[in-house]
Amino acid sequence: MKTPLYTVTIDFEDHSRAIFQTQARSERAALDRALLESEAMAEYDRVLTESMIDNNRLSLTHLAMGYRGTWLWHPVRGAQNGWQSILGGIIVQTSQDGAVRKPHA
Repeated sequence: MKTPLYTVTIDFEDHSRAIFQTQARSERAALDRALLESEAMAEYDRVLTESMIDNNRLSLTHLAMGYRGTWLWHPVRGAQNGWQSILGGIIVQTSQDGAVRKPHA
């Protein structure tokens, strides 16, 4: 079985959005990887980001009504110190045959 491909968005309060694609065993693993490896997160304190992940300070909501491969995510309320500008985002399990953005050389 192939490892699923996920597209993860990270939405910021200034209305900008990061888009990150990765193969992962689960939607949570894809989110964790996006938060740790996305260029958009480079200016955020890595120790804080790791703490948000390790202490389960991120909420995932699986969307129903036929959207089996779609989740909403956001930081848990009250856990945003240093992450005030991160609103959350969307995780979508993407087709293995879909386009994958090539990393910059």
